[in-house]
Amino acid sequence: MYHRSATLRRLLPALLCVLMLCQPALAAGVSYMPGVTAEMSDPAYWAARQENPREIILTQEEIQTVNAGIIEKSGTMVMDLKNASETFNGPARNEAIRGSATADAEYYSGWIYGADGEKIEWAGFQAMIDNCIDPRATAEMPVRYGVAVKRTVLQVFPSDCPLMDDPTDPDFDYQSLSAVCVNDPVLIYLTSADGKYYMARSRDCSGWLPVEDVALCADKDEWLSAWDLPSEKLLVVYGNKAYTDTSNTHPETARRMLTQGTALELVDGLEADQLVTNRSPYHNYVVWLPVRRDDGSYEKQMALIPETAKVSVGYLPLTPENIAKVSLACLGDVYGWGGMLDGEDCSGMVRTVYSCFGLHIGRNGTWQWPADMEKIDMTDMSVEEKRLILDKLPLGAALCFSGHEMIYLGKVDGNYYVVSTVSSIMSPDTGKLLRTRGVMINTLDVKRASGLTWLGALNQAFMPCYAKLEGKTYDFPSLQWYHDGVTYCMANKILPALDIDGTFGIGRTVSRGELAQALWNLAGQPAAGIPCAFDDVPEGHAARDAVSWAAEASVMIGYDDKTFGPEDILTRQQAVTALLRFARSQGLSVEAGAGLDGFRDAAGVSGYAREAMEWACGEGLIVGNGGYLLPNGSLTREQLATILLRYSKLPAQPTEN
Repeated sequence: MYHRSATLRRLLPALLCVLMLCQPALAAGVSYMPGVTAEMSDPAYWAARQENPREIILTQEEIQTVNAGIIEKSGTMVMDLKNASETFNGPARNEAIRGSATADAEYYSGWIYGADGEKIEWAGFQAMIDNCIDPRATAEMPVRYGVAVKRTVLQVFPSDCPLMDDPTDPDFDYQSLSAVCVNDPVLIYLTSADGKYYMARSRDCSGWLPVEDVALCADKDEWLSAWDLPSEKLLVVYGNKAYTDTSNTHPETARRMLTQGTALELVDGLEADQLVTNRSPYHNYVVWLPVRRDDGSYEKQMALIPETAKVSVGYLPLTPENIAKVSLACLGDVYGWGGMLDGEDCSGMVRTVYSCFGLHIGRNGTWQWPADMEKIDMTDMSVEEKRLILDKLPLGAALCFSGHEMIYLGKVDGNYYVVSTVSSIMSPDTGKLLRTRGVMINTLDVKRASGLTWLGALNQAFMPCYAKLEGKTYDFPSLQWYHDGVTYCMANKILPALDIDGTFGIGRTVSRGELAQALWNLAGQPAAGIPCAFDDVPEGHAARDAVSWAAEASVMIGYDDKTFGPEDILTRQQAVTALLRFARSQGLSVEAGAGLDGFRDAAGVSGYAREAMEWACGEGLIVGNGGYLLPNGSLTREQLATILLRYSKLPAQPTEN
């Protein structure tokens, strides 16, 4: 006995070593983007980095208030289904749909392929347009109330013909518009001419649904009873996919796929020993599942969902911890354009994540943006300011650029991490276009096909759950003091970025050559009438044209030794003097300011610059720093950008006839 125990003690270190060696091997079986580790796939990793991970951001009552505000806000495209008109003009709706379908067909014509791999000719599009017209339409038609009985997708046309831009890629179908979950309510308007599709309106999108995917309720009350329920009476799927139990006796409810965001009515009041789908419901949730009868009408049947499924009784509490849990629940899942392949596209994923908390935002990023929430327009923003914003941005914020939307996770070791479902990127290994097509974590160093990083491309940041409600305040980042000036100069290419990624050079001092270029750009880049006469601005110098113009217009003059000093650092009073001369060269009436008596270092202003400094202070172009002008101090790029923005707002002078 002793011998065997001793043997085990000797073997134990070796066994532990083997186990430790096995762990990296298991992790190595999963691929990650550069900078992403296995532990980052765990929501607890990101939750632990939050100051108050379990703090409730909005209560359910507040969320309902936010939802009502989103419905009322123009541009969100979120509809109040409950209070929608109960009748409509069928022929008028037919014509409206014909017009939109024709516009869609014209857009896709010439570059879209069908199921046979051949380009769809106009006759094919015309057939789809014709099928949009309901021959049964009447002047006053009742809206029908439907419930989705399977996970389905709203389509552009009532047709099973795909719309592919690449005939070898059936996993990207432009027919798809938006995912519809099991038990989602829809308003039904028209039926396609062939009777196979309904023109439907979900909470946030409209399109065509296959008839077999929808059950029609007997009346509005029955429809509302299926989904318009208090949170505590719902079972909400927040994981990737859950499935109802398998049953041979109840095939109508067996193995029904329930995707993230699905909300089903919980069954209560079961009798003792009552069987559900032919068995006891122990360790299962019991829900009412919508079923479509043979005649297309609605009924509900009980179904079982295992206790192990990633579901919540009621909408999840809206906390940073839960946002991380839901956002990462679908890692590795397939990218689904418009909800196809039982997946989500990028904006659909953001919409669905927040639906797990009962918050109903718009379907697309452009429809989400108008909501009354904390947000920042990052268009033409310097990358330095973007970094300052990201440093303070909360977990769960949506980040956007043209063509993509993602959920912010946080900053680790100087890198900014996001999770999203991604169609393609520039391969970090080969530099070629890589079809990713999946939900993944990555840093904002990832590059687009153009070579621009995601960080450089960012143009919007918003927090869907930081709603502007009375009494609510949030720690949301604010713009920097120089934001307007830098954005103005970058957008108008007056003082452009130093790099393709949008690095502006915050804190970098301005040289004489840079000021000449900025003023030249502001003037519209006029051509100089004489060649450049400065020895230190040779042919090929980046500032040569600007310096030539500045000298000819007497905006900036050179030194006595026939040099300009394009790399020399500029003082504040030199810059203001050049700006005064520029204003006069542009025909601006320049009046003397009110003097410099209010500044403690006014005596330090050189004689040549005094008039310019008085003018600049009088016009508000220069406001000083704590009562100091710092006339001999250097000027940074963001300071110059701010001055130039203020200059641009000076009243224009009337043109003399």
